[in-house]
Amino acid sequence: MLLLRLSLRNLLRQKRRNILLGSAMAIGVAILITANSFSHGISDIMFNKIMRYVTGHVAVRFNERGGVMREIFRDRQRVWDAVKGEPLIEEADEAIGTFSRAIGNGRSDNIMLIGVDTRKTLSAKAIKELEESFRMAEGKWEDLRRTDVENPVIVAEEKARYLNVKRGDIIRVRFRSMFGQDQAARLTVVGISRNDNIFMQGVVFLDRDRAKDLLGFRPWETGSINITIKDPQKNARALADRIHSRLRPGTAIIYASAGGRPAQVLGFRTDDANKEKLKGVMKLSSGSWDKVLRKDGVVLPAALARQLGVSAGGKIRLAYPRKFETAPREAVLTVTAVCASGCPGPAAVLLNDAGFYDLYYEDMPAGPAAGARTFSAEGPWAELLAPEWVLLNRTNNTDDYKKKYQDIAKNKWKGTTIDVSTMYETASDILKMEGVLNLITVSAVLVLFFIILLGVVNTLRMTIRERTREIGTVRAIGMQRRDVRNMFLLETLLLTLFSSAAGLLLGFAVMKGLALITFHPHDNPLGMLLVNGHLYFLPTFSGVAGSVLLIVLIAVGTAWFPARRAAQLSPAKALGHFG
Repeated sequence: MLLLRLSLRNLLRQKRRNILLGSAMAIGVAILITANSFSHGISDIMFNKIMRYVTGHVAVRFNERGGVMREIFRDRQRVWDAVKGEPLIEEADEAIGTFSRAIGNGRSDNIMLIGVDTRKTLSAKAIKELEESFRMAEGKWEDLRRTDVENPVIVAEEKARYLNVKRGDIIRVRFRSMFGQDQAARLTVVGISRNDNIFMQGVVFLDRDRAKDLLGFRPWETGSINITIKDPQKNARALADRIHSRLRPGTAIIYASAGGRPAQVLGFRTDDANKEKLKGVMKLSSGSWDKVLRKDGVVLPAALARQLGVSAGGKIRLAYPRKFETAPREAVLTVTAVCASGCPGPAAVLLNDAGFYDLYYEDMPAGPAAGARTFSAEGPWAELLAPEWVLLNRTNNTDDYKKKYQDIAKNKWKGTTIDVSTMYETASDILKMEGVLNLITVSAVLVLFFIILLGVVNTLRMTIRERTREIGTVRAIGMQRRDVRNMFLLETLLLTLFSSAAGLLLGFAVMKGLALITFHPHDNPLGMLLVNGHLYFLPTFSGVAGSVLLIVLIAVGTAWFPARRAAQLSPAKALGHFG
C-alpha cells in the first residue's frame, strides 16, 4: 500500500507531463479498440447476417449425379432422422432455390428464386434479425401465404426498380427444374424489401411449398438442409461431425423379382479406380466388358441366367415395390453379359452404376419383404458395389471445400453426394480476412505505441534524474532496490491503466458516433459492411481485454529497464546528486 500511495502521489506531482503522455496512450487504445471492433463486426455481418441465411451454421448439402445445382435427396425422412434429436439445434430448414431469368415490364434480369417457410412460428429474436436484414418497404412477409394471387413473391427494392415492377405486377420467369426440364411460371409481386447487402438484392422470396412444386420436388424429397444452432462458434464443428457419422451409406440394393424369381439388383462402380478390380474379380462366360461398362450394362449370374433361359443379348423383366408409392416399378433390361464365376450372389443382377442409379433414385425401392433373403456385400464386392450415396469427407477450410466441389464436377459421380459442413469451414476466408484486418490494425497501433513508449522511456529517465536525491533518501531509510524498481513500474502501470480506461471510453464514444452516420450505398459492395445503413461495430470482452493487456505489457516491459537502473543507484551517490 505504501508503494501504491507513493506511485499515485508521484503521478499527481507531474500532472502536465503525465496528462500529455496518457492522452497519447488513450488515443492509441481508442484506435485499437475501434478497429478491432469494426473488423469483428465485419465477420459477424458475414457469418450471422449473410452466411447464416445462405448456409445456416451447419449445412447438409446434396448433389445428385455430379450436378452442383441439383440439390435434391430422394428420401427426406432418412436424412432428417440424422438431424433430429439434437438439443443444440434451434432451427432446421430446407434450402430450396434456383437461378432463373426474370422478365418484368420491358426489362429482364437474372434472379435467385428462394423458397422460405412462411408457416413456422418465429421467436422475437428471429423476427428482429429478419427485419434487420430484410426491411419491408411495401407489404409484409405474411403476404407470401396469399392464395388469391398466383405465386406471390417478395422482391428486393433494387431488383424491382430494375425490372420496372411494383407491388401487384406480374414477373415471368424461366428456369430449370431439379430434373433438367425447362419450366416457366408467373410470379405476383406482393411485397418489396430493402437490403443493404448487394449480394442479397437479386433474391426473390417465394413460399417454400410453392417453390418445391415449381422445381418438381415430390413430397418425400428434400433440398439441402440449413441448420441454426446455439453458440455456433463452439458447437458447429462437433455437431457437423456427429451428423456426418450418422450418414454413412450402406450398399444400394433393389429387392426385386426377375421373371418371377427373387433377385437383388445391385450397381457396380465404373470409375477408373474400380474397372480393373471388377475385371479381376468377375469372369464372364458370354458378352464383352466393353458392353458391360456402358451405361446400360447388365450382368446376370450363370445360375439365374439358366433359370430365366436368357443369355447375352436377351431381355429380362424386373419388378420391385416402391417405398413411397403403391404401384410397383417395372423395367425391361437387356442382358449384356453372363457371369461364370466371382458374382456377388446367385440371384444378384448387376447394373452399371449409371443405369442403376436411374432406377434407384427415380423410384426409391422398398426394403426386403418379410422373410425374404437379404443381401450383404462381402470381400472385394464391398468396395465394388454402388453405395446408397457418396458421403464426402469433412473439410477444414474454404480451400478444401472448393477443391471438394471441383472434384464433384471432375469425377462425375453417378450417385448423390452428401456433404456436411459448417459456415466456418465454407467461409474460413472471412476469418482470415478478420485476422488480416486485426494484424494490420495491431501493426499500425504498435508503431504508434512504439513512438509513445519512447516518450515513456524518456519521461522515466527525466523523472529518475529529477528524483535521484529522493531515491537516495528512501534507500537510506531502508527501502530495498526491488521496492524502488517496483515503484516506478507501478507508476507506469497505473498511468497505462488510467490511459486505457480513458481510451476505452473514447473508443466507445467514437464507435457510437460513427454508428449514427447513415450511408446510402446503392449498388455498392461496401453496403454489405453495413447494418440498416450504419457502420457496425462489435466489441468483445476478449478483444477489449486482449488489447488492454497487450498495451499494459508493452508499457511495463518498456519501463522495466529505466526502473531497474534507478533501483541500482547507490544511496550515497544518489544523495550527492545535483541536477
